[in-house]
Amino acid sequence: MGGLITKNNVSKSLQTNELLSGNVPETKIYSESMLKTMLNKYSMVYVKPNRGTGGKGIFRVEKLGAGSYKYQINTMTKTFESFDSMAKSINIKTKSEKYAIQHGIHLMKHKNRLFDLRIMVQKNPNGKWETTGVIGRLGHPKKIVTNVCKGGSSKPIEVLLKDHVTNIPEYKKWLENLGYRAAKQLNKTFPRIKELGLDVGIDCKLHPWILEANPQPAIYGFKTLKDKSIYQKICRYQKAYGRQ
Repeated sequence: MGGLITKNNVSKSLQTNELLSGNVPETKIYSESMLKTMLNKYSMVYVKPNRGTGGKGIFRVEKLGAGSYKYQINTMTKTFESFDSMAKSINIKTKSEKYAIQHGIHLMKHKNRLFDLRIMVQKNPNGKWETTGVIGRLGHPKKIVTNVCKGGSSKPIEVLLKDHVTNIPEYKKWLENLGYRAAKQLNKTFPRIKELGLDVGIDCKLHPWILEANPQPAIYGFKTLKDKSIYQKICRYQKAYGRQ
């Protein structure tokens, strides 16, 4: 497969791994007919630029009762009386680039705000994959994305998970292992990668879902952690493989 690291290509790669496929939301290239199929299957989906980063241009699309639909992009919500009218509106906004449709995961909340996790996985100076950090991203109260650049904030995962997980150190270790396995799999498909920022959503059953894999992730969120050695290690590894 190789080539560009797009939402669709990441999903395809991870789906081929038996140990990871259950942690990957179904992702398809956008078309009107596929949007209808996915909404009939899941009721809620995300429509994302296939190559986008930073939470730009993402729609949360929902099938409501009585044949009506709605979507939210940024802080704007629109409701429609038919699928066709909604699809027409989405098509106008998405015609300039390729989009993907992803099974919508209902993320956990902290103080009524959505959150997900960023798992940082890097090649260490010995060329071996290593999970170097896990941090939480608490979304802006009025937005559907958790990106810090879109008004979200970085939080230690202990703060976000304390009301949901009884053994956080064990759960964190499990997440670190998930990140390691995902990086090893994606490295088979994309042999040039040296680091990945995995965006992982947690549902109400504490099941983790790999939502995105960013090949040149922003790391400033880790700078906010009390344990400065995590950020320092990330920087040290980046320097070793030549990321400026």
